[in-house]
Amino acid sequence: MHLQTLPPGCVSLMGSYPYVALSISVQVLKAQPQLVAWCPDGWIGYRGKCYYFSEAEENWNNSQRHCSALGASLAVIDSEQDLVFMLRYKGISEHWIGLWREQARQPWKWVNGSDLNSLFLIGGGNCAYLNDNGVSASRCITERNWVCSKPDARNFSRIWPRERNGPLTGK
Repeated sequence: MHLQTLPPGCVSLMGSYPYVALSISVQVLKAQPQLVAWCPDGWIGYRGKCYYFSEAEENWNNSQRHCSALGASLAVIDSEQDLVFMLRYKGISEHWIGLWREQARQPWKWVNGSDLNSLFLIGGGNCAYLNDNGVSASRCITERNWVCSKPDARNFSRIWPRERNGPLTGK
């Protein structure tokens, strides 16, 4: 009788047909996780938006220009959850957001053109920023960090309202 050596992982079924061998090879494939980056590097994703918290300081207008160069705008706060997230994430620095008004007695507007809702009250000044207690306002020429926002990659196809430039008066 002739003994045949089989490759590792193969099984020989020897029965009444000594020269017929059945070999079975099993290959296990591991599924590789698909990591999808909805936001660019250096940005933080939260509730369908990407946020960029600056480390540099600029006045309100220059902050908006920096955000525009990144394909974003100064952050628009749509909900209390967004506000709480930004307050927790910003650290100890104050950050400009995309809320402004032309003059003290005029209504507040977001950079996307929408009106301020009743989510929070704001004091004096014409440009809004995040501080440790929530949202406040001051002169737009003050230098602060800023926070940009834009839709994440899943939501990019939504209609993103056209941004307004905001104050250019330096108030």
